[in-house]
Amino acid sequence: MKLFKQIFHFKGIKIGKKDKTLQKIIVIVLLLPFLLLFGFLTYLLLPQLLSNYILLIVYIILFIAVSALATFFVYRLLHIKFWFFKKLENRRLLLRHLTENRIFYLIKRKDKKDKIKYPAVYLKQNKYTIIVTLELRGGQFQDKFLNIGGALEVTYSADLMGRIDEKGFVSYVYSADTILGRISAKDVRVVDKGLMLMEDVFWDFVHNPHLLVAGGTGGGKTVLLRSILNGLLRFAIVEMIDPKQADFVSLAELPVLKDRVVYEVLDMINKIIQFKENMEIRYATMRQLQKEKNQKELGNFQEYNLKPAFLIIDEFPSLRAMMSEDREMMLEAEQAMGALKQIILKGRQAGFFAIIATQNVKADDLPSTLKDNIMTRVSVGRLSQFSYEVIFGEENKNKYFKYIEQINGERVYGRGYYGVFGSPAREFFSPELPDPKEFSFYDEFETLERLDLEFDKQDVVVKTYTAKELSDELKLDYRVFKKYKSEFETAGQEFDKTYSTSDLIMFERAIECRKSGKTYQESISEAIL
Repeated sequence: MKLFKQIFHFKGIKIGKKDKTLQKIIVIVLLLPFLLLFGFLTYLLLPQLLSNYILLIVYIILFIAVSALATFFVYRLLHIKFWFFKKLENRRLLLRHLTENRIFYLIKRKDKKDKIKYPAVYLKQNKYTIIVTLELRGGQFQDKFLNIGGALEVTYSADLMGRIDEKGFVSYVYSADTILGRISAKDVRVVDKGLMLMEDVFWDFVHNPHLLVAGGTGGGKTVLLRSILNGLLRFAIVEMIDPKQADFVSLAELPVLKDRVVYEVLDMINKIIQFKENMEIRYATMRQLQKEKNQKELGNFQEYNLKPAFLIIDEFPSLRAMMSEDREMMLEAEQAMGALKQIILKGRQAGFFAIIATQNVKADDLPSTLKDNIMTRVSVGRLSQFSYEVIFGEENKNKYFKYIEQINGERVYGRGYYGVFGSPAREFFSPELPDPKEFSFYDEFETLERLDLEFDKQDVVVKTYTAKELSDELKLDYRVFKKYKSEFETAGQEFDKTYSTSDLIMFERAIECRKSGKTYQESISEAIL
């Protein structure tokens, strides 16, 4: 079957002069009813028209104007509403790009006009993507084809999602008509692929853990966060920090979120530390279950049927500012930031995830240790170009991030970009707020069942170790243990005076990697991630 697909791999329909001809045929077909009507009316009114030349001239001009405008209207309507005509338009745009950039061969013909032949360029399109495939094979336009991705991104006013290199060909994948995949806020759910944010966008928090949400005032960030909350509350335990006391305090008394929404400085600090401690307890729970199942290696939380937990921090820079202003709580603030770092570095396997929301991101708003380990990023509304670069990284440094206020003449909210760290960012539309008469987040959350962690069902003891106890548990010479510890600290890992169960697991992971022949640095990197 695999060989069959390789032999008959469909690259799309080849671009050629027929695409220009087809557009002309469509225009003629649309004009035809008006031409027939013109002929019929002319036949009926011919005596009157011939007797009054001014009326004849006005009649012809009026009919030409009405026919042209009506044809243009129907033509545009077809291209806006119907996928088939959008595809034809995209083929025409690609042909025009090839023609105006002189990407074609001139074939000389005796006593005739030179013939134009286009190279092998294919277009394949489905509901959400455009794939342009170009043949290389050492041809005249090979260098142009290897660098055409950005130009076509502008041509289609789309987002380059990736490039596929295969023998003799290069393919560019673009997002198209992204807004068609927008869903309602009430329909956000966790499914097999992850948290569904659009019909074709899923936050796979297991493989791309933690989420950074950025959005300026009025950009739709609050609606996006509440939509995310609507999906997660049915599936997971959610804790919330709202330092500005603006968007989530009203939810604090709901049974599903009671005692889980905090906004005072000390409460916010304690919430982060408590979330980290719960993560440690989760690791202890998992190790206990691992022994019961006689497993050689510790699995992730899903293997033990444990529910994930999410910590949502809205307006993260405000939280940091509030913690730094209270000098009496400097030590606690440092502990909270250290705890947050541990959550982001080690939470994935235990099913503990962070969602950090902010406005325009500055380089010093989010410590690099945190930002570099938040794998999924979303922006909504208008941000500065610098903020886009900070959020989406070097891979999108040369990307042109567009701010679009209207689509088809209508104001649009919640438009932005979505990307996984290290990959191209793509256009994104956050879930749409339903009619307030039909849906209310507050009313919806009021009906949801409260989910809890498993700790009340099991007698779990959180074990801590001294350095000597941990080295004994790992069956390591103390000097070798100190070597591992030093390498971890060089990589940015921080340890308390005592070591936790999750620290034990991290050391075990590094030791296993080292046994497989990897260097200390490689082993430490894999253990942390």
